Amino acid sequence: MSGPRLRHRPQVEEEDASVLKLGAEFNNAGCLLISEVKYLLENRDKDAPDTAVYNKTLEYVKTFAKFNTTDSASAVRETLRREPALTQFETAQIANLCPANAEEAKSVVPRYMVTSSSHDYVIAYGNQSLVKIDDDRLQTLLQEIQTMRKFQT
Repeated sequence: MSGPRLRHRPQVEEEDASVLKLGAEFNNAGCLLISEVKYLLENRDKDAPDTAVYNKTLEYVKTFAKFNTTDSASAVRETLRREPALTQFETAQIANLCPANAEEAKSVVPRYMVTSSSHDYVIAYGNQSLVKIDDDRLQTLLQEIQTMRKFQT
């Protein structure tokens, strides 16, 4: 009879939302805006069951949706999508939270970190290469979103 077998377990990377390590199941997942979820739930199949979870979710998205129409939500998504430094997750966070300025955005989007006195912010994603987005560019994006939100129909 031989001794116990030792199994080598693969090293699992620890999840950490502050650096966008959300877990393997989220690596290639798309992110919806709360406004898009609201549209999907409101336009669901009428034969779908009406459950407590559905009703609570619908109440939540109606409360927190920032954009009233699919056109305005799509315009915001497209504006943010054009910024190569943002991941889908960050795009959704910025659109869902609508921070008023770059400073507020940096406090709610987890991977912005000050790198120098020139107010550039490094976007670090796991061990991937770093991309910079400066305060002025971030502020311009946020102003575009605020304008779209203000003038949505």
